Amino acid sequence: MSEIFPVIDAHCHVFPDKIADKSKDSVRDFYELPMYTSGTAEHLRNERNNIIDVDGRKFQIVKQLICSPAVVPHQTESINHFISGLVQEDSAFVGFGTLHPENENFAEILGNFRNVHLYGLKVHSDFHQFNIDEPNMYPVYQECRRLEMPILYHMGDKKLDFSHPRRLAKVLQDIPDLIAVAAHMGGYSHWNEALEVLQPSERLYFDISSTLQFIDGDLLKRFMNRFGTEHFFFGSDFPMWNPETELKTLISFGFSENELHALLYDNYTKFLHQIGAE
Repeated sequence: MSEIFPVIDAHCHVFPDKIADKSKDSVRDFYELPMYTSGTAEHLRNERNNIIDVDGRKFQIVKQLICSPAVVPHQTESINHFISGLVQEDSAFVGFGTLHPENENFAEILGNFRNVHLYGLKVHSDFHQFNIDEPNMYPVYQECRRLEMPILYHMGDKKLDFSHPRRLAKVLQDIPDLIAVAAHMGGYSHWNEALEVLQPSERLYFDISSTLQFIDGDLLKRFMNRFGTEHFFFGSDFPMWNPETELKTLISFGFSENELHALLYDNYTKFLHQIGAE
């Protein structure tokens, strides 16, 4: 039997069953893009049952990072409880929690994350309608730095400026010890700007979700040459994109076996160990 190479999907969204279809439609309308499926936990788990064959090489997703944003302040507790419950039921899920900018008890919320098996914070400023470099968010970032807890930032948008890469560059200049994962390769639709303004750092990482359908392999390799291959993670942005399609697109870029294994599994495994999630 051929060896099956493990894959970690480092960017997935999941929604409670009763609101999954509504959430999917809201995301579709917000981004004006089609959605692969609804984001239920069952649908996401099913992606792990799929053996993906590419020219005789077999791949299988074995672990998935899950998150979901609190669009209004009172959702924070229930969403974190939901993500925490999934993680505790299923060891193949890794959970990042949410926080709304108007949650005044942010230190208490963040301080409880690891007690409920949440190992990072997802910030989605486009949904929350704030600039990621606003000074009133710095206490949140500084608390994450104190806890050595990574922040997964949604980055970039065609219509909005809240998460432009120059804003993350400002945050990282002001708080250099912050562990940051810049989703969507540092800035959906703003990749050239991200390549220019973001500075390499041992604590800056990228996932390549919602990216592979819009770029070519040369641009991804330029990013990897600048920031280091070990700082990049495969991610699908499920349920927006089909993880199998995203994986096949990445493979088509012609990376070496070692580079592929790093992007698909090894890099995120080391990252999870670093943040205490393994």
